[in-house]
Amino acid sequence: MKRLCHAVLAAVLAAGMVGASGTEALAAGSPLPIKAVVASADDGNVPANTLDNNLDTRWSAEGDGVWIQYDLGTAQTVGSVSIAWHKGDTRRDTFDVELSGDGSSWTPVLTRKASSGSTLGLQNYDFSDSSGRYVRIVGHGNTVNNWTSITEATVNGADGGGGGTCDYPADVLDLKNWYIGLPIGEPEKPKNVEQPQLATYSIDPWFRATEDCTAVQFRAAVNGVTTSGSSYPRSELREMSGSAKASWSSTSGTHTMVIDQAITALPKETPNIVAGQIHGGSDDLSVFRLEGSKLYVTDEDEKHTLLTDKYVLGTRFQAKFEVSDGKIRAYYNGALKATISKNFSTGYFKAGAYTQANCSKSSPCNESNYGEVKIYGLTVTHTGNQAPGRTVNVANSTQLQNAFSGAQAGDRIVLADGQYKIGKLSGKNGTASQPITVVAANRGKAVINDGQLEVANSSYVTFEGLKWTNKTTLKITSSNNVRLTRNHFRLAEESSLKWVLIGGANSHHNRIDHNLFEEKHQLGNFITIDGSDTQQSQHDLIDHNHFRNIGPRAQNEMEAIRVGWSEISQSSGFTVIESNLFENCDGDPEIISVKSNDNTVRYNTFRTSQGTLSHRHGNRGTLNGNFFLGEGKAGTGGIRIYGQDHKIYNNYFEGLTGTGHDAALQVDGGDVDTSGALNAHWRVYRATVVNNTFVNNVSNIEVGANYNLAPVDSTIADNVVTGSQGKLFNERKVPVNMTYAGNVGWPTGSATVGVTNGVRTVDPLLARDGSVHRLGAGSPAIDAGSGGHPFVTDDMDGQARIGSVDAGADEHSSSGVTRGPLTAADVGPDAA
Repeated sequence: MKRLCHAVLAAVLAAGMVGASGTEALAAGSPLPIKAVVASADDGNVPANTLDNNLDTRWSAEGDGVWIQYDLGTAQTVGSVSIAWHKGDTRRDTFDVELSGDGSSWTPVLTRKASSGSTLGLQNYDFSDSSGRYVRIVGHGNTVNNWTSITEATVNGADGGGGGTCDYPADVLDLKNWYIGLPIGEPEKPKNVEQPQLATYSIDPWFRATEDCTAVQFRAAVNGVTTSGSSYPRSELREMSGSAKASWSSTSGTHTMVIDQAITALPKETPNIVAGQIHGGSDDLSVFRLEGSKLYVTDEDEKHTLLTDKYVLGTRFQAKFEVSDGKIRAYYNGALKATISKNFSTGYFKAGAYTQANCSKSSPCNESNYGEVKIYGLTVTHTGNQAPGRTVNVANSTQLQNAFSGAQAGDRIVLADGQYKIGKLSGKNGTASQPITVVAANRGKAVINDGQLEVANSSYVTFEGLKWTNKTTLKITSSNNVRLTRNHFRLAEESSLKWVLIGGANSHHNRIDHNLFEEKHQLGNFITIDGSDTQQSQHDLIDHNHFRNIGPRAQNEMEAIRVGWSEISQSSGFTVIESNLFENCDGDPEIISVKSNDNTVRYNTFRTSQGTLSHRHGNRGTLNGNFFLGEGKAGTGGIRIYGQDHKIYNNYFEGLTGTGHDAALQVDGGDVDTSGALNAHWRVYRATVVNNTFVNNVSNIEVGANYNLAPVDSTIADNVVTGSQGKLFNERKVPVNMTYAGNVGWPTGSATVGVTNGVRTVDPLLARDGSVHRLGAGSPAIDAGSGGHPFVTDDMDGQARIGSVDAGADEHSSSGVTRGPLTAADVGPDAA
């Protein structure tokens, strides 16, 4: 790779530019000199890496609340920070920014801010100009894992800014551990919005940030939708513990909620509203309740203590609940006002506007008649005396099912060597810090040979190190943060069978990693990701698995992985399939079949596998950094696409023998245009095929081989294609408004280029390097790319693309290789 002069890169970063992904200027003051940098922890990627003007290095630390701190030497006026995030184009990081004059007392200037998730370059985060010597960035993980990783950062001086904008309530309040219940939706089924959607959700006027960005408005009209257990509408937050519903005991630990708020409107005729409460398993335990001008703390439904009888709408006040030792203590503006003895084990906090009026008690019955609360600050803490995790040793099937029945957060259920019949695990919720773990005492020696596991309505549950030889589908239903890791799957099939199925409503953030799936010879998939009738399970991760020996070739329904299905293909999955090895996966014509929107398939290796990675339905797929190695085996293919706005880049294709559906790359035709049957082949629009390398395939890039509607407005650029037969660029149908640019084609034997516009016919001087070909010294493909694709920030080896972009998947570089074709040692139960 040709590297920019260090001083040039430093100037780009110091000027507040996007850097590796473009030249978009950021609104920031001048960068301030940083005298020193320290961090709470690191994994060997040290904090100094964030100041070396190199986007290839980073600081990384794991955990909620890790921090990196910059010392400006003396007190300065700070107006913003600019941060470049590791993998910032594929995931969103959540973080705080704090300032300090002495390094011990800290003032937050940004709270629970989220990165864009769309760039590797610097992103500027503005706040009101403030004074401080020390600047601390506090990380709360990202949308993939619990790590915080920063590649570069600058601290910027005064810019006259007032702290930016607040598009969502989550820009004002920390809503990480909440969901919102709203007074809209279907009768007895109000709309609920949970994380991660809550981070970017707002609906006027029921739940929105105020214009001055100082508060969040909660409003509920008397004609609003109610839950089946209540007669009154609400716009109210419900406490969560990660993605599980919070549930704590009044006799264990200390539990505190502080609300800085103002009640700003009351319903007519029955001017009553609840503005903060502790709820038990089935009813409220204590609330702050306003009736006219009288503000009370209640003991369940009894008015326990009058706080004031002269409350004026719009007056800010602090409401605080503190629960410990079997007592609820209620504070008003900092003063203890009530102590209520109460023993309970299923408590949680709620905050917002819960009207105590409806259309039978208040008129007019319309949206102009409402209760409203504005919350300026909301904090919840839980400390001390929480029950430690238990180790539950089991040695037979009965003990295993008993352990399932009594499972609680933090349990570690350990299976001795032997054979087990397994059953259902339902309604069990661990937490991010205290998952429920079912693990083999010795990896692979605890064998599930009978029964069916269904994990239903559960969260934070892990199954690790088990061998599965039973005959039924493992189901993850309406659950989240369920993990299958380091297992061996070799099911005893007798007929069509899906091995692992993720589905049900509100399923999300499940992970299947470091497993071995092998010897599948009946119809069905190794892994199937479905969802509800309308929405695919979201944010699931499939990584570092070994899939091998599926077949023989079938016409349909024998994919290694299927993501989505036709009827829900217009929903978004945000699934990531990465760093998996597929060997001899010869079942379905589609090795991986993607059938929904907004999914990513990257860094996988396909060896001697018949079929293709097919984006069969859906839009906005990202397929990058994959290796397709056919080794001359019949029927081996690469990538095939339908739909809109796909990105295909940094992929490597060699020795593939397929054509048509199984070509190395098939930008196919469609049989419906922008509407039609969901199971049809939707016409390709705006596909971007850039920086891929094709070596010695029977058919390389084909356009429109099947069906009657040719691709539209697509781009094929900066690819390297070599081969000895057929057309290297083969327009089976003439595309509409296709752009070719910066490609290098080198036909040998009987091959022809096929398309001459935008293709330079010259030998790219590829050289064998291990199992792939890379650009040799002096290759005419070096610096030959047309560029202009900011999402291409590295190459197939994980090396950064800096300067003029090379054509093909490989950027000629002397830096270290961090990715490449995978082998069995890189994946599966025993991989590092």
